[in-house]
Amino acid sequence: THEVRHQQPPRAPEDRSSAREMPATLLAASAAAAAAAVVSNAKPRTSCARTAISNRKRHPTNAVSAGREERAAGACLSAGVLRVSPTRRTATAAVARPTTAAAASSTSAPPAVQEGTAEAPSKVPVADQFEWAKAWYPMSPMQFLEPDEPNPMKVLGRSVVAWKAEGGVWKVVEDSCPHRMAPLSLGFVGPERQLVCRYHGWEFDGDGKASCIPMSTDAKAEATARESPRSCATSFPAKEEGGVLWVWPTAGADAWLQASATPVATAAAEFGDLPGEWGMVELPVGYAPALENQFDPAHAEWLHAQYDDSDGQRSAANAEYQPMTRFGVVPGSMGAAGFTVEHGGYNRGNADISAERLFTAPCSSRSEYMDKDGKRYLSAAILYTPTEPGRCLMFTKFQAHQRTAVQGAGKRRVTTGDRVRSLLTAPADAAFEWYMQYMVEDPELVQVGLSHGVYGTAAYTLGDQDIQAMHGVEVAMETSEKGWRGSYYLPTPSDAGVAGFRGWMDRHAGGGVQWAKGVTDDASKVKPLEQRLERFDRHTRHCRHCKETLAELGVLEERCVTFSNAMLLAGLVLGLGGAVLGQEAPAVVSLCLAGLAVNAAEAARDMQNEFLTSKPRRGVPIPKLW
Repeated sequence: THEVRHQQPPRAPEDRSSAREMPATLLAASAAAAAAAVVSNAKPRTSCARTAISNRKRHPTNAVSAGREERAAGACLSAGVLRVSPTRRTATAAVARPTTAAAASSTSAPPAVQEGTAEAPSKVPVADQFEWAKAWYPMSPMQFLEPDEPNPMKVLGRSVVAWKAEGGVWKVVEDSCPHRMAPLSLGFVGPERQLVCRYHGWEFDGDGKASCIPMSTDAKAEATARESPRSCATSFPAKEEGGVLWVWPTAGADAWLQASATPVATAAAEFGDLPGEWGMVELPVGYAPALENQFDPAHAEWLHAQYDDSDGQRSAANAEYQPMTRFGVVPGSMGAAGFTVEHGGYNRGNADISAERLFTAPCSSRSEYMDKDGKRYLSAAILYTPTEPGRCLMFTKFQAHQRTAVQGAGKRRVTTGDRVRSLLTAPADAAFEWYMQYMVEDPELVQVGLSHGVYGTAAYTLGDQDIQAMHGVEVAMETSEKGWRGSYYLPTPSDAGVAGFRGWMDRHAGGGVQWAKGVTDDASKVKPLEQRLERFDRHTRHCRHCKETLAELGVLEERCVTFSNAMLLAGLVLGLGGAVLGQEAPAVVSLCLAGLAVNAAEAARDMQNEFLTSKPRRGVPIPKLW
């Protein structure tokens, strides 16, 4: 759940083709953390003036070049840059960014001044208040969606369902049939691309209008019922842009007009969309702790560092950390549409970097790191959607522009035993790869799924580390009566990002997420360890690649068990015959094959577990995260 923080380079033309692209895997979101720990040298450079209005005028292309996802899901996966544009219906005033020198002087102040950088709560004009229900929210990477099935989703606590309707256009309606309020996501997509309710067979077109009411007594009665506004499913504005399905969680004619005039949050990124595919997870923590985490890059030096197995101390293999001296909200940048922060480095490897992070309400954080020569070093695009109290989606894309921008943090040390084991299992690994390439229904889906789950455990580990910390913060804040200002002690410049985000929430966003009507944020945020470590709801159920791979691994397990049983039976028969004829070799071979099949079935179960939870299948059910 990390990423690299924003910043802007000089506006000189740049050859993007030279940027080193690294495809993101599923949990790239979490993997980002590791990347954050490694950004390296870049001198502060003069910030360019940029306004919310000018950002809106520069719309990025919708196309995102498809990058082949790597199997290794280390902290260094990357791909993508977001555009952070104001998701407001009114243009905000131009914000001129200060020069580097001014920024440095404003951000190297004592802690009290740093916290003050976040604008304190006060009376703010209504026009400068962010309206949570009137904005575009990212709901899913397009490649994650099931094109021939209903896709259930949540935004601001409201349940919606998306499907590919007539003409190949994605549509979104409330996940509630107007007949008896059964979930439409339980249904299916009909031959004419209509959404069919499984409860009583009502059918709806892309606009939510009832196109068929099967139990009507005659055609006239059906036509009358279908013409009633009460027969319509509530439809919401939706569109595909930048490889993501976006939803505007307010219905009605005015909402459609307002949504059509409002760019998505990623439209403000100065350098456009990053190449590659989006990664996405649903975090078992709320919107506020998730956003705080990404505005706190220095935590990567500890939470995602390597630790020695022998004494549990921070390993000398980590880059030597150093206190941040530059970090603060750009003066004049904060408003309902969001704000910008600038900061320097936080370890010996990135001491001279200059970074800028542009937050566009409610969901987009775009980071640009520059090296000491003012060249792009590392880019990060992070999106967040509050799904329900205590949960939020997180999308990630990263792109390393230079080789040294990505170094693994928190990697597991490879031992001699690991190398020997790898040699012994090489034949079995080759057989498995052959099977998943030629014996499955959709090899392309499965290969991506394997990169997310079986080969993507490093990214899951980073996510687990973040979740444990964020969950603790959320639970503590739930019982605190002092609010964040009284509960958090933020004495260092590195805390300015958190203070800035909290200040924006207080001053311009009503103090927190405004949930849909009827949704209350009163449930306890305490989640058992098992729920914090689970992976199915976090990612697998959202991703058609992982669901397909999990299903194929189940089929492989069944086949291995069936083959093992057949070999055992053959061994019994051959053993009895061999005892009479003096030919025991066939029985021995049969039993050996049965043993190999049992081992293969067990390996398939282990791989399935990677898609379900971070808990080990054997031994103490608590993973080693550090």
